[in-house]
Amino acid sequence: MRVAILSYSHHGRGIGNVVRGLGHEIVAVMDAEEGPRGQLIDQFSCPGYEAAGECLDRSKVDVALVAGKHIEMPAHIMACVDRRIPYLLDKPFADCAERLQPVAEATVKHGVYSALTLPNRRSRIVATIKELVANGQLGDIVLIASRLNNGPPSRYDATPSYWHNQASISGGGSWAVEAAHGIDTFLQFTEGQQVTVAGAVICNTLHRRSVEDVAIALLRTDQGITGLVESGYCYPAGARSGDHFFRFVGSKASVFAQYGQKAEPLIEVHTAEGVQIGEDLSHGDRMRLVVESALAALAAGEAFEVGITDAVRILQIQDAVYAHARADKVTAGPHAMAGAAARPYLDEGPEVMGSGGDGSGFTK
Repeated sequence: MRVAILSYSHHGRGIGNVVRGLGHEIVAVMDAEEGPRGQLIDQFSCPGYEAAGECLDRSKVDVALVAGKHIEMPAHIMACVDRRIPYLLDKPFADCAERLQPVAEATVKHGVYSALTLPNRRSRIVATIKELVANGQLGDIVLIASRLNNGPPSRYDATPSYWHNQASISGGGSWAVEAAHGIDTFLQFTEGQQVTVAGAVICNTLHRRSVEDVAIALLRTDQGITGLVESGYCYPAGARSGDHFFRFVGSKASVFAQYGQKAEPLIEVHTAEGVQIGEDLSHGDRMRLVVESALAALAAGEAFEVGITDAVRILQIQDAVYAHARADKVTAGPHAMAGAAARPYLDEGPEVMGSGGDGSGFTK
């Protein structure tokens, strides 16, 4: 397939390498900033453009990879929708659900293909949980917990992703950048249930930046499943890449994911028969598989398992967590924090938001 990258950040260059490694051709790149655009041009030896529309008009692509700044991604998506070009969407999708909702509705209205590049969808722990649920071995799900704790925010400062630390562009800090992974997995196994934000904290105690370096959300579904999602920039610099953990507790079994002594991603499955320990795939392998399957679904004319409407629901929960935490100085800070990106104008809405196709939603 002929592919365009819109734009460098968050993972545009990296996923572009994955796409090229799968045998597809990167024929055009776009970034509004000259420096990142030049890096993409050098990396993929193709024309580069300043605007998404011009890039798509001139390159005649089969699919676009959208991976830009949070507040700009909806405009990039709309450029694809206007031209009926299928697209793969990198997280975090946008800075808020309200900004993404109109382009999501346009995508659905015009039948444009969309797929989210969420690598946990191809992890072995998620496959294990799906298998245990299907055969009844997990029982009723009680708790889904995830922690994605990466290195300090300074790792972005000298890169084209510097804007991750600017709330006016990203919407926040670690929660705005990384929470989509944990929220998506929680939603994947609580599909159709209404989700309430029962508690939330955003904190900048460690790095004292104007954006949070750790965020913790406590979620609850109307059927009694508890979710604990943590996203942080609290892992020591210069050590491993981070601290990534999952915990699934069912009435019949429990499953844990964590790193071993050599940073190998391990999975522990605890059932009545005993404990089984296996190894998960690397992040790179997961990303390759999810991109490969998304492009395969496009080629086959099939919908992908997770698309733009799922991105809106993820962001709705992300927004509700921010609203809960920012409402009180006890749950935000303790140092001064920047305001979020300017939001699109909206009429006052009801407390229940984020309805899925089955009418489910969540509350603040």
